[in-house]
Amino acid sequence: MAALGINPGTIVAEILSFLIFLFFMYKYGFPPMEKILRERRERIEGSIEEARRDREEAAQLKAQFQAQIQSARQEAQSLIERAQRTADLQAQETIQSAREEANRLVAMARQEIEGEKREALREIRKEVADLSLAIAGKVLEEELDGARQRKLVDEFLSTAESGS
Repeated sequence: MAALGINPGTIVAEILSFLIFLFFMYKYGFPPMEKILRERRERIEGSIEEARRDREEAAQLKAQFQAQIQSARQEAQSLIERAQRTADLQAQETIQSAREEANRLVAMARQEIEGEKREALREIRKEVADLSLAIAGKVLEEELDGARQRKLVDEFLSTAESGS
């Protein structure tokens, strides 16, 4: 083996060195590395678990938020409907009140017109009576011919038109 340049003592020393190195690595090197790796794995698993909890909590919060939004929408719709009903009722009351007021005004106007009509008829009767008396007086005073009669009627009509 010397021809190949391999020295058996060196090989044994190297194997022995390697075995000593492995012993120290198992005794002092690997346990801290295993501890570091285990801690890292636990942190990663903890982070994954925390992320899962956070995702579940976010889903619950989202569901609660959507329920609150739906509730707010329903309440807003209810308020709008209630306001619309109130507005409709007020509009109907206003229209009814306006109709009643219009009917009252029409009735008052009719009464006033009726009173003025009676007053006008009274005035016309008085005028007719006065004019009839005036005409009768003139007729009695003198005897009328056709032209004179025509003149009296024209005077009567012009007196009536001027409002005496």
